[in-house]
Amino acid sequence: MADIIIKYTKKRLYINLILALFWTTLGVFVLWESNTIRWYNFGYLLAGLLYLTQFFYDLFWQYLFISDECIKINGFFGKKIRLKDITAIEKFAGGYTVKTENRKFNIHTNLIDENSLIEFDTFLNTIEISEKEYYELKI
Repeated sequence: MADIIIKYTKKRLYINLILALFWTTLGVFVLWESNTIRWYNFGYLLAGLLYLTQFFYDLFWQYLFISDECIKINGFFGKKIRLKDITAIEKFAGGYTVKTENRKFNIHTNLIDENSLIEFDTFLNTIEISEKEYYELKI
């Protein structure tokens, strides 16, 4: 199986870019128009820089990365689950819950691009879930 990259929606990416431009423009305007430079006026520039950083991070490291061995949610505190450890996949209104014996994480489908969502659904249909066998102890 080839590696699959599940992309963010363009709406999410462009909203982060618009917010970055808004806060940066506001910060430059406040610094330009004020007679004295106050430290809290740099907060606008900081907010713009953080949104711009989020935009580029989301652009280059998309929402999900699926390889032969694992599913990884990219993010500041990214999560990773090995495919062979998956015990259940549940679908709910806003996405999927992938469970192992010890962990679970949610995959939000409203963040996924339409074309990537089709690819992700076909991947989930082909995945084999490992089921543990439970033996009854007879005394």
